[in-house]
Amino acid sequence: MTEAPTLEALSQRMIAEIDALPRRLADGARYLIDHPDDVVLLSMREIATRAGIAPATLVRLARTLGFADWSELRAVYANSFRTGPARYADKAVAAVQQDKGAGLLSETFRAQEASLAFALESNALEDITAAARTLAHAERIYVAAFMSCRGPGLTFTYLCKMLRPNVEFLGSEGSSLVADLSMLTERDAVLSINFQPYAREIDMVADAVAKSGASLISLADSRATPLQPHASTCLLFSAESPSFFPSVISAVGVVEGLAAAMLTELQDTAMERIGHIEEQLYTSGSYHAHRRAR
Repeated sequence: MTEAPTLEALSQRMIAEIDALPRRLADGARYLIDHPDDVVLLSMREIATRAGIAPATLVRLARTLGFADWSELRAVYANSFRTGPARYADKAVAAVQQDKGAGLLSETFRAQEASLAFALESNALEDITAAARTLAHAERIYVAAFMSCRGPGLTFTYLCKMLRPNVEFLGSEGSSLVADLSMLTERDAVLSINFQPYAREIDMVADAVAKSGASLISLADSRATPLQPHASTCLLFSAESPSFFPSVISAVGVVEGLAAAMLTELQDTAMERIGHIEEQLYTSGSYHAHRRAR
């Protein structure tokens, strides 16, 4: 290469080209995008292990991006490296590996704590605020959350309906994803929640957002998802877990934070709606009357 790119330019290029890369190269690029400090702090072999690929794949990725070898690509990261707080997810993994005597339940709770801290560290206040503003003032909100992401998606839907009307969960019972997506307009907003491996429906959401001009908030385990090119705001959560399945605890934390930020944005309108709904819950008998505080 005649002139080394900046780290930001390199990351943006990988994000733009990631869909066209072979799957293993895309896995490597995605890891580099989301863990730039690791390129400086860890060996190529360790990075490959964490990314779930072979070390040779990182060499191929470097050459695909126009570098002579891995060390030349690594130099871009070294030049831009800034000392910062260690990744919380890495801390959790290290702690679990050192404490072999702890039970899986204890390890899981520790990883969940680290995942929540990772979400707090990774999402700037201005990004949360921007996402909340978009969602608060859209004509309609559609929540796109499939498979194991359905849990945090339903949590957000429930909370958001307490704050404002016209909130729908895409592809819910009694409807279809195709029909729901066909109703999107440029006045609407979509909150999409995803982690790898991504559900096939993510491509349908991306196409519908692109065609309709709807605003998109992407909450995912990576900044390099198929939705990223269409998103006005990208928020991160960690799905790392010592258990057999990825964790969505930090995704739940982020959506609860989004709901709190939306309350701040909507203020009196939302508070009046919450009060009305709460009154209806008591009146309908959904809450025990003796629990009511006056």
